[in-house]
Amino acid sequence: MKPTRLALLLAAAGFASGAWAADLMGVYKDALVSDPVYQSARAQYQAGLERLPQAKAGYLPFVTGSASAFRNNLDRDDASDINYNNQTYAVTLSQPLFRWQNWIAISQAEKQVMQTEATFSTAKQDLIVRTAQAYFDVLLAQDNVAFSEAQKKAFAEQLAQAKRNFEVGTSTIVDTLEAQARYDQTVAKEIFDKNDLEVKRQALQQLIGKPAEALVPLKDPLALAPPQPASLESWVNAAAGSSFAVAIARAGYDIAVQEVDRAQAGHYPTVDLSATWQHNRNPNLTSGIGTLAQSVGSVGVSVSVPLFAGGGTQSRVREALAGRDRAQQDLENTQRTVAQSVRTNYLGVTSGIAQVRALEQALASTQSQLDSTILGRDVGVRTSVDVLNAQQQVFQTRRDLQQARYNYLLGTLRLKAASGTLAEPDLEQVNRALGRG
Repeated sequence: MKPTRLALLLAAAGFASGAWAADLMGVYKDALVSDPVYQSARAQYQAGLERLPQAKAGYLPFVTGSASAFRNNLDRDDASDINYNNQTYAVTLSQPLFRWQNWIAISQAEKQVMQTEATFSTAKQDLIVRTAQAYFDVLLAQDNVAFSEAQKKAFAEQLAQAKRNFEVGTSTIVDTLEAQARYDQTVAKEIFDKNDLEVKRQALQQLIGKPAEALVPLKDPLALAPPQPASLESWVNAAAGSSFAVAIARAGYDIAVQEVDRAQAGHYPTVDLSATWQHNRNPNLTSGIGTLAQSVGSVGVSVSVPLFAGGGTQSRVREALAGRDRAQQDLENTQRTVAQSVRTNYLGVTSGIAQVRALEQALASTQSQLDSTILGRDVGVRTSVDVLNAQQQVFQTRRDLQQARYNYLLGTLRLKAASGTLAEPDLEQVNRALGRG
């Protein structure tokens, strides 16, 4: 098969998937409103923000009101029973003056809000990566189907030619059987690739909540750019301060340290201001005439000093100390994990660039090999099996090249996610790698 013919087959297979409509940013916008994982994270974020006002409420006045009314029957010895009503109304105010636990709870709530914000930011980054992954999975699956269809057609032509050559005695039955085997294998691969494409489309549909439209493909050639800054340690050092995972773990450690102080506050006294106003309405039973009404107000300060709590306070302190130590180790583990993730993704991007360039060169080489093999077969120095092998190598190299291109783009996103800097402009930059040109 001529190289131009092969290119035309691949192009036709690509355009057969439909008119390109949705690009990466369009799919991402659909995912923002439809992905249940992200929406769950948003609800969790909104709920987490309420921890601070709840904690502050512990140092604000607490006011209660009460009212009661009773019907009474007084049974006297002179048989003159008296039925009467009495009512009571009261308002009570309680204002904490010194409760050290409450002050610590406010500080802990501020840290918890920071954790909530960092967790939600992580969910945003995760959505960007998951969207790109699902998008490129569909594109790669489409490419594989196109390669399988073009390969099947090429092998079908080789099989027909092998049969003709065998009939006229210019080749052996081995060439025909080899061509038949390659054709059958390609048919099986095409069935697998089409099924895989449907699976990948379903995964994308789950993300965006609707059937996926035709997707804008990757440009060829693809522009390659190394990470900036071009220093591994710069990325690692930056991640220590910008990683959301590290921020969450560091806030968790700060909360654990404060939890020790909160537990120790169980030994401290508490001081509260209390004020009460009460109004009573009762009949004048002495004279039997009229109603007595009186109002009573009181203001005072109460001090409570813990003397013995059965060892519970000491136990809570020991528990908090153990929790602090655990949080410290969690922080250390998170820092190491983030640093390793940054290193892995940085090397993945840099090696991905080298791999793409190597495969581009390999594709040119294998294509040249196929051309020379076809020419050699035509002049009788190469066999049909040699052509089949050369064609197989070309198609496999095309598959590997497309996979490497998608891996490179995803790697750039994962590197920034690991460092905590991934944002929508980064996805827009990847989106500019899409198009027909």
